[in-house]
This record gives sequence, C-alpha cells and structure tokens, in this order.
Amino acid sequence: MNEPRWTGKTPQTILLATDLSARCDRALDRAVFLADQWKAELVILHVLEDVHYGASDVLVPSWRRPADPFAKAQRRLIEDVGPVAQSAHLVIEEGDAADAIRRTAEARGCDLIITGVARDEPFGRFILGGTVDRLLRISTVPVLVVKNRALQAYRNIVVATDFSAASRHSLEMALACFPGQKLTIFHAYDPPMKGLVNDSRAYREQVRLNLERDYKAFVDASPAAKAIRDHARPLIEFGRPDSLLRDYCTERHIDLVVLGTEGRSALFEIFVGSVAKEIMAELPSDALIVREREPEPAAQTS
Repeated sequence: MNEPRWTGKTPQTILLATDLSARCDRALDRAVFLADQWKAELVILHVLEDVHYGASDVLVPSWRRPADPFAKAQRRLIEDVGPVAQSAHLVIEEGDAADAIRRTAEARGCDLIITGVARDEPFGRFILGGTVDRLLRISTVPVLVVKNRALQAYRNIVVATDFSAASRHSLEMALACFPGQKLTIFHAYDPPMKGLVNDSRAYREQVRLNLERDYKAFVDASPAAKAIRDHARPLIEFGRPDSLLRDYCTERHIDLVVLGTEGRSALFEIFVGSVAKEIMAELPSDALIVREREPEPAAQTS
C-alpha cells in the first residue's frame, strides 16, 4: 500500500506498538485516551525480534521444556495492558519490529500508529531508538510518538510548517483529528545572505512580508481554508527553526507538535537545515508525523 492511510477523518483504527517496557506506559495511556475520544478500534502489537525455539525431539520433563515464545508474550501483553485487553485486539508478530509494525498497520487498515520513546536520563533528553527512527521512514501511516503522560486531551497544538504541500497535509489532519481545537501554525525563517546586506533589519522585514503572502497562499490552496482561518493562528518568527520550535514548545507548554514529511524523502526535512529526527529528539512535546500523499500519476495522452 503506497497511499498514506489517513482519509480526512478522525482515525477509526489505532495501532499501538509496544515493547512491554515501562517507557511504553505513556503511549498505552494516550492510545486508550484517543481511542475513547474518537470511538476508534484499538489494536495492540508486540513484536518478537529474537525468537529461539528449543529442540522438539529432546525428551525432557514438561516443566523444563522451553516456553512457547508466542504464548509467553501473549501472557505478558495481557498483564501489561491490564483491563484494556478486554476491548482491544492483541497481536503478536515475529521479525523486524519496524517491518512488523508497518505490515500490521496496513493489513488491519490502521489510520494511526502510536509508539513511545526511550529517555536518556543522564542527559534528560528523549531518544527515538532504531525501531521508531526506521518506522518514521517506511510507514505510510501517520505515527504519533508519545513522550508525556496522557493527563488530558491535547489542548495546545502546534503545526510546524514550511508552507509545502506536505505540511499543508499535516495541518489538514490536525484539523480533522482535533476539530474545534485552536491550532498554532509555526514557521521560523533564517534569511539567506542576511549578513551581506547593509540594513539587515529591513531585509528581515521584507522577507517576513513575503512569508506572510506565502502563508495566505498556503491557506488558500487548502480545501480546509475556512477551518484554518477559524481555528488556527500563524506564528512567523525570525531564527533557527529547530531551536525556536523547541523553546516555544517548552515555554508555552505545548502538548502536541504536528510535522509533515515528504513522501519520497529518505531523510525527510521539515525545515531548511533541520532533520525531523533531530527536531523530535529535542522537543518536549508529543509529535505526530504525517506522510504526504503521493501525487496522482499523470494521465497519458495518446
């Protein structure tokens, strides 16, 4: 399936990917919260990456035989999710974790993948980890990376944009998933060759005026233009996008940052000079990564 799964409505099927570690508790809580908010089906997946089977022809007492890894994982998963197991669909897969998550999401028609991250305690920063990093690159399904406890619904939401089609798509998803919620459309700019002009302040202001026109065109090109004008406010600031976004989210207690990615980019860039993985590692907020829809193939003319 090459086309991103988001259909323009709130997700109807959510996939939570868990490795049964303590750091996934926050992702579980947020998944349950959103499933209830959207009345969505919840699928909980655990992937066995290194499965070792015992020799079946060795005659040993039953209590010494190696446990069935799938049955063991099933028990652990039920214990880990607690009462949620009664309403969610529990799935155990085997193989590479990122591939299994993508495969399960596509097979079950999931509209959103939710996962957690590790935390580097000595440095106080979040670490995506290899599985999440790779998943962000290969998944056509939007991915919500949860860092914080789900104490309430998302209220302070920022959509980071570079005025591209990819970021417009992510803005439209944010509007659809959180209808009526006020959004901040964040754009930071660092003008090229600013050090070579005589009046750098005037130059920055001219760039800003150009960007305000770009923002208007960006909104006008969206089918959700009216909703954007009603429920979103632009924030256009001078400076490095990654550091400004991090500082803004910290100081304004932002719950969620929505980022758009280009469909064919191997190292997808959200802003000029900033890679999504590096931005997300610095953000204090949860992050929703939305893959841009692939363009329709051009019709051939005879």
